[in-house]
Amino acid sequence: MTVVHKIKAKGLRGTARAIVDRLEEVLLEWYWERRLGVSTSGRTASEAFGCNEHHSFYAPTAYGNVLRILRALDIRPDRRQVLVDVGCGKGRVLVMAARLPFARVVGIDRSPELVAEARRNVEQARRRGADTRVDLVTADAAAYGIPDDATIVYFASPFGGHVLDSVLTQVSVSLARAPRRLRIVSHGYDAGNPFERQIRECEWLRLRTEVPLQRCNCAWIYENSYWTAPRPGMPAA
Repeated sequence: MTVVHKIKAKGLRGTARAIVDRLEEVLLEWYWERRLGVSTSGRTASEAFGCNEHHSFYAPTAYGNVLRILRALDIRPDRRQVLVDVGCGKGRVLVMAARLPFARVVGIDRSPELVAEARRNVEQARRRGADTRVDLVTADAAAYGIPDDATIVYFASPFGGHVLDSVLTQVSVSLARAPRRLRIVSHGYDAGNPFERQIRECEWLRLRTEVPLQRCNCAWIYENSYWTAPRPGMPAA
């Protein structure tokens, strides 16, 4: 698409916004990759890691958007929050979260290659001051038991269909076993995205916050609608 066509499609204001967003992406990518000594960029098809049609390709969330989401989570310095990044890829969210006062951060991915890269990036970032504990797990998310101390589960649209249903069931099982406040961060790009619609169909979640992101995208923060006791009919452990 030529510049003229882009202006016609988006208008002058929309085109200017897109240019600013792209410039921010490039500058923050350059800054944080060098500051933390990591390499989390690139895009890889899911087939390269033996994933099926329910899994998305690997592409990291822009640093500016990661910062916006973490800021919206308002992590206080009491070390009580535990973040689980489901489909962590090369660990960009992990290394940024490790700079904040989480009790710990957990990254899950089914690809041993991506987990190995994430581990290298976490070690590099640790040398640069990202000192929160990070645990990395190679596992199929559909079968992985969500830790009972998890308070935030992060999805950057890593998969959909029965895989996402299975993960949400694992979350609900953990909540039935250990009732608590839990937030789910969904970065599904737009409300009409199939991944996002599937999250919103989960009846025990309620939308709390919409986080504006670059390129007119959004992330959404949900919270379980019960957290003092399991809701009747919830799956038991």
